[in-house]
Amino acid sequence: MKTPKITFFALSLFMFAAGLSAGDFADMVDKGNKAYLEGDYKTALDYYHQAEVERPETPELDYNIGSALYHEQKYEEAVDKLQKSMMTDNVDNEAAAHYNLGNVYYRMGDYQNAIMSYQRSLELNTDDIDAKYNLELARKMLKEQMKPEQQDQQQQQQQQQQEQQDQQQQQEQPQPQEDEQNQQEQQQQQPQPQDQQDE
Repeated sequence: MKTPKITFFALSLFMFAAGLSAGDFADMVDKGNKAYLEGDYKTALDYYHQAEVERPETPELDYNIGSALYHEQKYEEAVDKLQKSMMTDNVDNEAAAHYNLGNVYYRMGDYQNAIMSYQRSLELNTDDIDAKYNLELARKMLKEQMKPEQQDQQQQQQQQQQEQQDQQQQQEQPQPQEDEQNQQEQQQQQPQPQDQQDE
C-alpha cells in the first residue's frame, strides 16, 4: 500500500521588522530565519533560542521555534511552542499556527487532534486549500486507524457470545446422576480399613 502524501504548505516564518525589534533580537531572528530557509533547523533553533532569551513569550518567535522543532521531529516540544504562538491578535498567524499544529499531530499519528487543529485553522482562514486537503486526509487516516480497533471489538464480542453459548449448552445437557443405591453398593465394594482388635 502506498503511503499517502500529506501536503504541507511552506511553513511560513514570521519575519520581524527591524523597526519593531532591538538589534540583537532582530539579528538573531534574521539569522534563525535564514538558517531555517536553508533547511538547517538545528542552527535556526540555536538562533531562535538566543532571541528568546531577550524576548521570552513572543508568539511569532514561538511559532518559528515550533516550526523548526517540527522539522527536527521533536513533536512534543513543537506542540507546546505552537500552542503558545496562538496567543496573538493576528488571525492569519493564529490560523497558520493551528495548521502547523495539525501537521505535528498528523505526524504523531494523533489524527483526532490533527482534525481539530485543521478545522480551527479553516475557521480562521476558510480559503486555505491545503488545510482542507489535510483535514480530509486526517479524517481518512482516523477511519483507517479505527478499523483494527473495531475488528478487535467484533472479535471480542464474538468470542464472548461463543463462550455464553458453550455455557448454555453445558447447562442444558443432562448430567449423569447415580442413584443412591449404586453409590452405596460402590462404597461397600471398596475395601474398608480394618479396625484393630483388642486382645
